[in-house]
Amino acid sequence: MNELLKMLKLCEFHGIMTVLYMVSTQKRGEIGCMQKIVFFDVDGTIVTDAAVGEGKFIPESCKSAIRKAREKGNLCFINSGRPYANVEKYILDIGFDGVVSGCGTNIHVGDRDIYHVSVEPSVANLCYDLCKRFNITAFFEGRDKTYYIENGYKVAWLEEFAADIEKQGSIVLKEKDESFTFDKFCAFHAPENDAAEFLKVMEEHFSVIIRDETFIELVPKGCGKGLAIKKVCEYYNLPVEQSYAIGDSVNDLDMFYATPNSIAMGNGKAIHSYAAFVTKDITDDGIEFALKHFEII
Repeated sequence: MNELLKMLKLCEFHGIMTVLYMVSTQKRGEIGCMQKIVFFDVDGTIVTDAAVGEGKFIPESCKSAIRKAREKGNLCFINSGRPYANVEKYILDIGFDGVVSGCGTNIHVGDRDIYHVSVEPSVANLCYDLCKRFNITAFFEGRDKTYYIENGYKVAWLEEFAADIEKQGSIVLKEKDESFTFDKFCAFHAPENDAAEFLKVMEEHFSVIIRDETFIELVPKGCGKGLAIKKVCEYYNLPVEQSYAIGDSVNDLDMFYATPNSIAMGNGKAIHSYAAFVTKDITDDGIEFALKHFEII
């Protein structure tokens, strides 16, 4: 505001009648060259990790830091593997400029849905059939509906996980219906089943993220958390060099490859070596510490 007053005084001094059109930083258009945009993973980054069914929470310092970042004119986005329906109200209530969900398959700017990709029905059905053939239990995730298909690999926590997803907001179906398709999916298999044949086919259609020895996340080719960062930066006419990505797990590496300003949570030890900066743990004011380090707040 002080800069605007200086400009007006200068115009008045030179006897020039000037109309200034200011474009809000919350809208697409010309923006301040020093504005920064921060992308936050959800689980383990702004929401504490906990065993399925246990209480999760957002540290107060995290809420405060994100709000301060926006008050300073910066943009804050969620960038999560969760489907859009599973980004719960208590998370959105922190205040964000938009949401990247489903590992980059869906982008919301404010209330506007600006990008959404679903798997073609023929590929969706191929995935369904292969999961059955190779005894792979799958969560086929759409932005408002998840298909939980149990195929041989049965562990109690997967049932609890399905219940947790339903509580978060998704409709959970246990059989495919006539409208069966999805945006991305999570596959779970027994440790003795290396899923190599399954993955050989899947790699033709999906980027594969090995989360652990029994958990695989599959995202349609041409989508990803990193590509979403580029799309959002283009939307705001911001150079990607002014973007920051904060995460804690291997599915956040795609964000790290997209921006020079990658930040690993202290609790995300598996990705520390890939990050430009390692902050403190989530429960040790890690978000606040990172935003202060980069002078975002």
